[in-house]
Amino acid sequence: MKYRFPKKEKVVSLKIINALFEKTAHNIFVFPFKISLIFLSDQEVSSQVLIIVPKRNFKKAVDRNRIKRQIREIYRLNKGPFLQHLKSSQVQVAISIAFVGKTELEYAKANQAFIKVLKQLADYIEKNSTSAIHTAN
Repeated sequence: MKYRFPKKEKVVSLKIINALFEKTAHNIFVFPFKISLIFLSDQEVSSQVLIIVPKRNFKKAVDRNRIKRQIREIYRLNKGPFLQHLKSSQVQVAISIAFVGKTELEYAKANQAFIKVLKQLADYIEKNSTSAIHTAN
């Protein structure tokens, strides 16, 4: 499997971004990540991701960008089984990953937490894949 994170897997649509922050989005919290999820339809890829690090907790852009880079790397390396699960269940989702920690990211702990998040997301999608599809195109 190629470990890539191309632009088509990133959320760039304002409609999808707004839908991720509505109350209808499903939220999962595993410290230091808060994940929001919505179901989509008619997308090229099965998963689109938005990564957020708040300015409130990290004032310097250098720190925020470093954390985002680390989260992208963690996602890129661990997305394989999750994407296979999405393809097998024929579901398309948009996910926002917000880093809610107050201190710098420790890679090993963040990796373990992210693996837990992906398992919880897969379980949630398996249970609710037949629910109403949100069209945010």
